[in-house]
Amino acid sequence: GRGGSGAIPSRARGRIAKMGMSQAVVWPLLASGRVRAASPACGGRGRVLVAFGAHTDDEAVQRELERIVRSASSFSCPPHEVALFVDGSREYRRLRHPVEGGLTVRVPFGALLANGTAAFRAFVSHQLLMAAVPWFLRHDKAYESVWVVEEDSRFAGGEWSQLFGEFNSSSADLIAHARKTNRGVASLMAVARVSTRLFRAVRAEIANLEAHDAKAPSARPTAARKTIHGAFIFGLCHRAKWCAFERLEKDWLAIFRAKCPWSAEIFAHLSPTAPLAGHGRVYHPVKVRARLSGRDFKRYHCASQFARDNVPKSLFAPPRDDAPAAKRRASPPPLQPETSRPRPDERPDRAERD
Repeated sequence: GRGGSGAIPSRARGRIAKMGMSQAVVWPLLASGRVRAASPACGGRGRVLVAFGAHTDDEAVQRELERIVRSASSFSCPPHEVALFVDGSREYRRLRHPVEGGLTVRVPFGALLANGTAAFRAFVSHQLLMAAVPWFLRHDKAYESVWVVEEDSRFAGGEWSQLFGEFNSSSADLIAHARKTNRGVASLMAVARVSTRLFRAVRAEIANLEAHDAKAPSARPTAARKTIHGAFIFGLCHRAKWCAFERLEKDWLAIFRAKCPWSAEIFAHLSPTAPLAGHGRVYHPVKVRARLSGRDFKRYHCASQFARDNVPKSLFAPPRDDAPAAKRRASPPPLQPETSRPRPDERPDRAERD
């Protein structure tokens, strides 16, 4: 098939299950497709990798990947090469690298999290690319920087090449949208560009934390060992004198947040009516199967967020008849005069009253 299957050999799967984090990432066993040599001189710059990470086997995700590949192919200086990172434990029928021989990496995501250290698991959280890309680059010296793009990111009103081209001449080590969180300033890594040397520094810092854990396994966790990737990468760049940060400004972002995802239906309804910005804009998160109700929907006040997004209630609010029965109890009847109350044997039971 297109891009090859990249299946993990059974012997490799056995080794991965028994190994710790630093040993488990045996990327030559997991990658399929051709890894190109370093770019010839292009103003002294190396290639750019566009890393697209996907768990979901869906046509909408495939279409967005194809759009990214078309945009990347328009760059020659430096060349942009797209790699598809997928969960190695899943089978994919629809999702394939659109280019014959294109690079596909099957990541043993579950095994990495199960066998990873506390620092690694906190850094990765649930993001496939953060579990894979920093260690994948250890085996490939061809790339100067990496655009990371999560599967629930969409680009509407233009092409991805507009975003890539806007920052093509930038020498920043981190290009991302940063915002304040309850744990300090963090970059949202759903769409961001990271230099290879910054990812190398991330890998080294996590290795240092792992070494500390190995020497003092019962020690109280430090803040760094509990830090998710966005805050970890931004903080590391902020502390390093050599690291330059460039902000991904809001005019490139339509919705860009971690919670309260749009459904595909909401995106299809609202993205064509978004104000023109002279270029396309990023939408994140847009889920193939978004949860538009439930505990997290309430916890993160998503109904209020959707109201600010101008999402019609018909696209996310369930009909009244769909509410749980416990929420639809009829109002109790008005009190009757003592003389007109029914006798106990005439009163309805609780199920009838409710």
